Amino acid sequence: MILIKKRLLVLIIFYFLLIGCTPTESPTDPLVAEDDLRFIIANPLDLSQIQRMSLFRSCIGHDYSGLNIDGEKETLRSMKHYLEPLPSLIGTDQIKIFAPFDGKVVEILDGPPGKAIYISAKVAPSWKFIFFHVVPAIGIEEGILVQAGEQLGTVSGDINSNFDFALKQFSWNGQVFDSPFMHMSNSILEEYAANGVTPENIIFSKEARDAEPCPVEGTKNGDALFTGYKDQDFVAFYGR
Repeated sequence: MILIKKRLLVLIIFYFLLIGCTPTESPTDPLVAEDDLRFIIANPLDLSQIQRMSLFRSCIGHDYSGLNIDGEKETLRSMKHYLEPLPSLIGTDQIKIFAPFDGKVVEILDGPPGKAIYISAKVAPSWKFIFFHVVPAIGIEEGILVQAGEQLGTVSGDINSNFDFALKQFSWNGQVFDSPFMHMSNSILEEYAANGVTPENIIFSKEARDAEPCPVEGTKNGDALFTGYKDQDFVAFYGR
């Protein structure tokens, strides 16, 4: 009887030890925690070179949409930002782009005019910041590490009117689209606010876009093309 009680006691202790060691979903899980990080700590642009920026979920260009940060599917909208430089800079190689965080250049793809540069964040590696229609600086190659604020290159001199950037998370549940403004540090948000751009006026809500779908005029490379746009698709920088 004593032997049985001892064995039973050992089994009970083992059971509670097993429960205590069983992994559970935690808010410290990397993919959960990264959603809330303000990991953009350097401005990707020289704001003195930009005259206006398109809203997240605007009807500019073509369909660039998918899952949002809440896991909801969105379609027929542009879930990135287009940047219009000062007219005097279009056609030059003077428009600079900078690493928005410490990270790694994970991919450089052809994206005429110019290239597309994908950079993963060191503190949130599932998130990638993407510059479109740019020319990498000498030494900016796939696989290199970059520091926040480091110049990555310039905008292609062959753009007609604008270039663009985006932020996407690549994780087990697919590609998630979000505005960079939702992941900027306060100091960077203050730089934009001083130029008239805030998260409140540069992000069009999902509900508003669902109620007013982007008009489509055709397709290109499998993407729906939007027909024209309105001035309310942009926020102009102060004094420009």
